[in-house]
Amino acid sequence: MPFIIAIAFGLVLTWAARRIGLATGLVDRPAPGGPGGLPPGPVPPGELDPSAAQDPLKIHAVPIPVLGGMGVLLAVLATLLVVDHGLPVTLSAGVALAAVIGLLDDIRPLRASLRLLALAVAGATLAAGGLRVVPLGPLGAVAVPVLLLLLANAVNLIDGQDGLAGGLAGIACAGLAVVTAANGGNPLVAGALAGGLVGFLAWNLPPARVFLGNGGAYGLGAMLTVLACRVTAAHGWHGLLAAGLCLGVFAFELTFTVVRRLLAAEGLAVGDRRHSYDLLARSTGSRDRSTLMLWMLGAVSAATGYVADQVSLAAAIVMIACACVLGTGVGTRLWRLAMSVRDAA
Repeated sequence: MPFIIAIAFGLVLTWAARRIGLATGLVDRPAPGGPGGLPPGPVPPGELDPSAAQDPLKIHAVPIPVLGGMGVLLAVLATLLVVDHGLPVTLSAGVALAAVIGLLDDIRPLRASLRLLALAVAGATLAAGGLRVVPLGPLGAVAVPVLLLLLANAVNLIDGQDGLAGGLAGIACAGLAVVTAANGGNPLVAGALAGGLVGFLAWNLPPARVFLGNGGAYGLGAMLTVLACRVTAAHGWHGLLAAGLCLGVFAFELTFTVVRRLLAAEGLAVGDRRHSYDLLARSTGSRDRSTLMLWMLGAVSAATGYVADQVSLAAAIVMIACACVLGTGVGTRLWRLAMSVRDAA
């Protein structure tokens, strides 16, 4: 039932967030501030930006509101209030802080160092609320801010294609919910987040009418951190390995992007169009096919996470090792394609 309630809230609140974004001018424009770009301020829906072709990082041709992720987070909050199951105050504060720093970055781009510091503080707030990566023992609290930094940036990196990040996060939430329930935990929060994301996807599927935005990406990363840590609390090392597999596509994209940029001597914070989903779209000739392929991979990864939670620890470790080997092979092939794309540009 919370899943269905969250879908309804997600549909309505994402619509409201879209309207607010259009009214306030909080939109992602194809070429912000570029020659021929749109003037600051509210942008009528569907108005074409003639500067779209000037920024290769922007694949949309019209301004898109960036408050969709805030609608998702509010949908989760509303659902939890309806079913009388709230997050502890400190956990809510940590998620809210992560979302706010992303929202401020949407309003006016912030320095990377400031974003990292604020996300670390948000992670420390989660740890202060008792969140732990339990199998790591004394280091479990320290690992929480690190995990939040990784997941927030992973969601942000993969949020470059309509329907991709929201769909993958929803699939990961479903996997985490199943693993939590299998170990006697309460999957309500994971189910509510999955439902909110389904409601958001109704507005984010191609052609997207609203984006997660940095606020949504960071807030979603914080929520995934909470869910992953709760899985480790429910089943120790098994839970940690299962959570890693459920979030496997995010982990792959983050690793692939960081390694690719380091090997190419490029800045880690410099955007490009050589992400895994961009390369798949180039190979298949369709961004929709690229998104669908990654959704399917996310579903396989989440199902594998559940299996890893049910088998022996040794078998789970072997499964993780096989996943890493497979990911290395795929990443190597994508790296070669990325370099050929760069050289041809």
